[in-house]
Amino acid sequence: MRDNFSNNYKNLKKIYKDLHEKGSNIGSAENTFDGKSLRFFFQSIYQVIKKTKSNSLIDFGCGKAKYYFNKIHIKEKEYQNILEYWEIDEHTLYDPGVEKFSLYPAKKKDGVICIDVVEHIPEEDVINFIDDLFSLANKFVFIVIACYPAKKNLPDGRNVHLCIKDKEEWREIILNIKKKYPHISPFVICSDNKKYFPIS
Repeated sequence: MRDNFSNNYKNLKKIYKDLHEKGSNIGSAENTFDGKSLRFFFQSIYQVIKKTKSNSLIDFGCGKAKYYFNKIHIKEKEYQNILEYWEIDEHTLYDPGVEKFSLYPAKKKDGVICIDVVEHIPEEDVINFIDDLFSLANKFVFIVIACYPAKKNLPDGRNVHLCIKDKEEWREIILNIKKKYPHISPFVICSDNKKYFPIS
């Protein structure tokens, strides 16, 4: 991990650890950043894994990672967890706000997924953050970014979505970063609201 993130970013990690432990203005600790957003992308990620012939991944900003430890149902079939459905051999869960997942990934994996995290990063750090995602991947990154304000607020009153841009702005940022990583395939979804996920 690069060490040139802002003090704002470093302080934010402490705030998120507190939110994970105590909950937010709209939910209990158990349900705060529990990884529920992943459910919208089970099948999309599966398709990317198969397309890129990937066997390992990092979930960067996994939250409490609920679907890695609970049974899921897809097309009326039951799986022990999401890894069984994806047929992934190796994985790393990373989230600095959750103690048991707070160890930064030690090595690259075929893919890096990052679901509803980028918009939580301070404006001044977002390019370095996305660059980190690319640097940890051997084959692909799968990134989902919300382009709207959240219902949750930080304890200081700021909306948890600190970096809101439109689809074209994100596209330009990611294509510029990709120039450094020509071997990495980016799959990016920008969501305009909670129910609509246009692929960019």
